[in-house]
Amino acid sequence: MSPDDTVSGPTFWIAPQGDDRQPGTREAPFASLNQGRDAVRHARAQGHGGPARIWLRGGTYELAAPLRLTAPDSGTAAAPVTWAVWPGETAVLSGGRQVTGWRPWRGAIVQADLAGSRGGGWPYRQLFYRGQRQPRCRWPKADPADPLYGGWAYTEGPAAPDSTDAFVYRPGTLPRAWAKPTQVEVVYWASIGGWGSRVPIRRLDRDARCITLAHGGWQFDVPGWYMPVVFGADNRFYIENALEELTQPGEWCFDGETGTLYFWPPDDSAAPRVTVPWLETLVQLHGASWVRLEGLTFAHTGDGDNFHREGVEGTGAMYPRPGWRYCGEAVHLKDASHCRLAGCHFDAVGGNGVYLEGACQRNEIVGNQIAAAGANGVCLAGTRLRHPFANRVTDNHIHHGGQFCKYTAGVFCGRSHANQIDHNQIEYLPHHGINLGNNPWGRNWVEYNLIRWVDQEVADSAAINCWMEDPPDPGSERCGHVIRGNVISDVYGCEVTDGRAGRSQRFPTSGIYLDNYTSNCLVSDNLIVRCTHAGIVIHAGRGNLIEGNTVVDCLAGWRFQDCVSAMEYWRPMQGFMTGNRVQGNLWWHSGAAGHALALQAWTDRVLAGCDGNVYGRGDGQVTVEMMDTNQVWTLAQWQELGYDRGSLVAAPGFVDAAGDDFRLGPAAPARQLGLTGPDPARAGIRAPWR
Repeated sequence: MSPDDTVSGPTFWIAPQGDDRQPGTREAPFASLNQGRDAVRHARAQGHGGPARIWLRGGTYELAAPLRLTAPDSGTAAAPVTWAVWPGETAVLSGGRQVTGWRPWRGAIVQADLAGSRGGGWPYRQLFYRGQRQPRCRWPKADPADPLYGGWAYTEGPAAPDSTDAFVYRPGTLPRAWAKPTQVEVVYWASIGGWGSRVPIRRLDRDARCITLAHGGWQFDVPGWYMPVVFGADNRFYIENALEELTQPGEWCFDGETGTLYFWPPDDSAAPRVTVPWLETLVQLHGASWVRLEGLTFAHTGDGDNFHREGVEGTGAMYPRPGWRYCGEAVHLKDASHCRLAGCHFDAVGGNGVYLEGACQRNEIVGNQIAAAGANGVCLAGTRLRHPFANRVTDNHIHHGGQFCKYTAGVFCGRSHANQIDHNQIEYLPHHGINLGNNPWGRNWVEYNLIRWVDQEVADSAAINCWMEDPPDPGSERCGHVIRGNVISDVYGCEVTDGRAGRSQRFPTSGIYLDNYTSNCLVSDNLIVRCTHAGIVIHAGRGNLIEGNTVVDCLAGWRFQDCVSAMEYWRPMQGFMTGNRVQGNLWWHSGAAGHALALQAWTDRVLAGCDGNVYGRGDGQVTVEMMDTNQVWTLAQWQELGYDRGSLVAAPGFVDAAGDDFRLGPAAPARQLGLTGPDPARAGIRAPWR
């Protein structure tokens, strides 16, 4: 809607240079968002109906507290309440404070005192200069040529057997002594190198070369379920926030004991314009309905540790722990309905972008850009009784997230049902593109998303992941998700590093991972290209239909496995993996590697049917991997069991595989079986949100 459109209801203006004593007109705008909210409330109480609109003029709005919109701030279907930026301008809702009072410290480094932060009152890990997030000082320094896998130190081993919170580092690792080691954080990848955490130091013993952390990092630590993630030899790490390591322009350090901030400006500014985050949330839509936020920019929110909101379910190992701090989110919807967040920009927020919690129903998150968030892009989570229902997350660009919390996703769901996640472009993330969480009772639709360059830092993942492991009850029915029409590419997995031998292979990862008893899903018409594991993994689930997918240059087309039912917690689930169907798919590997199928924990009940598929490999061979017996079967041996007797072995006949055009050409052999191939043009962001 343009500002020239007729608005029959209350209309108010807000500007950073406004005054709350003014009437809130275009010529005399308010200064604060709260005043605009209260003006709409008052107008409605006076009987002024019709759609209400609050225009935000360009500039930065430094919030002292979140804008809280509740039931009295709601609109209706015919008369919504819209908060929108004035066209052609940029309105930034900031959770930060400007730092003033800079004075010289040493060389080009300046210092300033943060009011109210002495004794650790400002716990965040971010500083912004001219709107750009700056690096906290670290050792070893980051490698600009290899930012993900370069610039590491390495452990010698755990400080004690199976230690989760203390390790010994190699001789010569820390070249400088630190005056305040408990102000330092360790960023590390433990165990196989794929579990990322950042934890403060509790004690440093230089004689023993031992670092003891304030607590263990991110863990699979449910008794009888997963084992804790322990330190091993050659785990990679670096440290942040030691003042002695502030040695490059752009770096900064914060001394929480004295409340002093140190910064080396990247230019010659003696009084740099610096913003530090102070709020964890900018807007709260709690119990509100028919409210729209359009075209706003959200910035400078705080960060925290790797877990979800307290009280939600289905988020797996990301549950709250004593002493940890939740990271917050720029916009929090709780029990909200029919609200719309459209065309907004989430600019390097420290935590999650948008969080839909509890009984959120029929809200739309559409056409937003969520860039460089500290944690997840969009989250939907609740409980079995009160959960997000029938919301839509569509046409968003979510990229370069997980800056601080690594077990994150572009879109992360816990308990939720009937939500549609479609036409998003999701890329450059440390873990999943879309994670549907541990959700046995909910069915969500994941359609026509473009997902690429994800799973870059954390192991045991996939571009699209879900699991249905709780409760461990074989009689509990699982709803199953619909995953169709997505384009997934270049999912190579995190690089597991051996510090002595140099780089080792990447931890294998997949396109679509139906993890731990995920069942009754429809996985159809997806295009999956270049994954280091399988295109599609079914892990101990039953009743899944895998149909019409095209899998290219993945080491298996589809993989069936059960790596958990032997564990005590899941022992009742032994033999649960039954009744799956694989039909009308195409697998092609352009080299001489990989298998059409990979099978572990195999019985003749795993598959109810497998036929009408097209298989091909560059060397003309098609094989099936039987992992339990460490055997490789020919396709003919597999067909003797009654599977794939109507399938084809043929080159795929893509339009232009070298140019990544994997549509089927008119003479493609797959057309003999009625396969139509992928339609990648349908995936990804469509027209602008307006």
